[in-house]
Amino acid sequence: MEVVIPTKNDYLYLQRIIEILEEIDSLNFIHIIDNCSDILISEKIRKIANLFDNVIYYFGGKLGKGNAIKLGVSQTEEDVLFLDADIENLSKDKLLSLINKFNEGYDLVKASFVRANGQSNSSFVLNDLRKLFPDLRISRPTGGIYITSRELLDEINIPNSWNVDLSILLQAYKLGFKIAEIDIGILVDKPRSGNSLSESKSCLKQEIFNFGGNKNGIRSY
Repeated sequence: MEVVIPTKNDYLYLQRIIEILEEIDSLNFIHIIDNCSDILISEKIRKIANLFDNVIYYFGGKLGKGNAIKLGVSQTEEDVLFLDADIENLSKDKLLSLINKFNEGYDLVKASFVRANGQSNSSFVLNDLRKLFPDLRISRPTGGIYITSRELLDEINIPNSWNVDLSILLQAYKLGFKIAEIDIGILVDKPRSGNSLSESKSCLKQEIFNFGGNKNGIRSY
């Protein structure tokens, strides 16, 4: 299993995250995708990546989390664990619970969690999601912590935009892949600005209705 960590200007907890990942034997290469960070911060991210033999740094020239995820996936050959770069309290136990669930035979395992700062995009879209996809029992559809099988990654279209995490889930569901969710507890991460939350909620809602109105579920990006 490989790891993809997209980041834009988040580096304060990156070294600690990598050190925790290094403790898990089943994880191989760690791909750090710098999604157009500020120049000085990019250099800090690069230096952190260079501290580790199995960590590879990439600078993605196209803005958008989807572009970062797409670049990271293109460099992998195995199943992939996706992580956010701003998690303050990530632990080995949290990751192992996610990995162990995936090893039960799922193609996509999403992490369910509570943000210590109380923010959530998922709660905004849950009602619409459950109306359109009543069998999809996921409480954190927009979360950025999850594991995907290689087979799933080879079948889906990864969008360029930041709502990539929701899109991957909906495509997996539409294609009939086996999906699960596991609670990893409370996460401490960077609070989002009011404007960022408002924009993201609008885009997420549109994404759900795009998929709900398309019986095939797969669009060209």
